[in-house]
Amino acid sequence: MSDLFGGGSSQPNIVIPPAETPRAFQTIIPQKSYKDLAESMGRTEGEINRVMDQRYDQTGTAAEIGAKQRGIEMQEAASYASSLPKGTANEAFRSTPRDFAITSNVGGSFDTAAGQALAAGASTPAQQQLPKTLAREAAETRLADAKDYYLKAVKKAKKTPRSYMTPTVDPGFAQNPSDIFLPKKKET
Repeated sequence: MSDLFGGGSSQPNIVIPPAETPRAFQTIIPQKSYKDLAESMGRTEGEINRVMDQRYDQTGTAAEIGAKQRGIEMQEAASYASSLPKGTANEAFRSTPRDFAITSNVGGSFDTAAGQALAAGASTPAQQQLPKTLAREAAETRLADAKDYYLKAVKKAKKTPRSYMTPTVDPGFAQNPSDIFLPKKKET
């Protein structure tokens, strides 16, 4: 008992088993096992294709997903372009636009003559065309590009078929006869 807890003799007790002659083992796998494996592979590949088909039904093919993303990008570009002002704001002093000229009198009152009309060559603010800003031009270019990308993606999605795993048919290992695995006698 004292040997278990580190007490007792200081000499280690080493036990060496007697030498044995080496033995060789060979496992024989019959052809039926290989055929069973090939059938199992076929079932697995069929299940993979079934799951892929289910995925395509739920989310679409990669090309369809890409087309949806291009559509979202096109909507983003359209939203941004529509949020920009229609022209350049003029921050200089402007009088209140009128359809006719108003003149002031000495006493601080204003007179308008009946039947006054727009002065020749004058335009109302609604008729004035303000120049485009660089931001608007860039947004419209981005929107046009997004439309092109979307149309190309939709065209590709319509042409791209669903892809599936190609089933393995009669794998070579299932064709091997069982006797090739039997031990061979060495000729001397």
